[in-house]
Amino acid sequence: MRYTVGYTADAGGRAALETAVALAQDGEDTPELDLVMVVPQQSPFAASHPGSDPAGYEHILDAQLREWAKDALAMVPESITAHVLIRAAESEAEGILAAAAETGAELIVVAPRTHLLGRSLGSVASALLHSSPVPVLLATRRHGDPDGEHQWAGAARVTAFLGTREGAEAVAATAARLAQRRHVPLRIVSLVSLAEQGSASVHDAGGPGPEDRVALVREVIEDIAGRAALACEVLVLPGQDIDDAIATVPWQRDDLALLGSSRLGGHRLFLGSTAYKVVRSAPVPVVVVPRTVPHASEGGEA
Repeated sequence: MRYTVGYTADAGGRAALETAVALAQDGEDTPELDLVMVVPQQSPFAASHPGSDPAGYEHILDAQLREWAKDALAMVPESITAHVLIRAAESEAEGILAAAAETGAELIVVAPRTHLLGRSLGSVASALLHSSPVPVLLATRRHGDPDGEHQWAGAARVTAFLGTREGAEAVAATAARLAQRRHVPLRIVSLVSLAEQGSASVHDAGGPGPEDRVALVREVIEDIAGRAALACEVLVLPGQDIDDAIATVPWQRDDLALLGSSRLGGHRLFLGSTAYKVVRSAPVPVVVVPRTVPHASEGGEA
């Protein structure tokens, strides 16, 4: 499997690379990493080296880029094939997407810049999560560990977030395949906002109450999980709103979260409001899958 890693010579870049390495070592496929460093298109480096440098860092004249490239490669175990690619682009996201397209990457790995922009994911991660045609993994740092001292050790469990809308079955199937390939348990989580039930007058008139709504959602999710052809744990977590429900999700240290993008994205990623809140809040790496991905790895909105 080939990964594109958005690498920068800082804590975020190291987190993305460490997460990609852990995931690559954890799988059955022969892993290959392309570490992509993006320089501004109008920089002196870009003027000397227009376009891309497919040979990697060997031909990079800039001493600082060469040093960063060597440091990055030193972090990759010998069991994993890795290359450093330099891309000149108007934005970091554009350079990463171009490199992923050129190499045929099946997954893009980046670290959100939450430490710089409060609860925002940062411009690079946000752009990728609204435009990538392949799955994107966010190397999210654990809450309370801003320096990333406690590394993610690989997927010990896959946690898939499902809703009841069209596309949920594809997310479940993708999560089941991922868990099966890695020989780890699968957990399916569905979040229920009780505020979406309607007014009290509707309930008084015989509409579904909170317990009825949770039971209906559980029935749908368990049916979807059953068709995923893999035994799994199902959690239906209600809250007064989605934020409240997300706060009740129990996590293990080495979970890998997975969710699908919105229907608005077509064949590319586009986060719905619930998916964005999950991505923003999860203390573990999160994979966001487009609705249609090559080789039937499809996704639907969480």
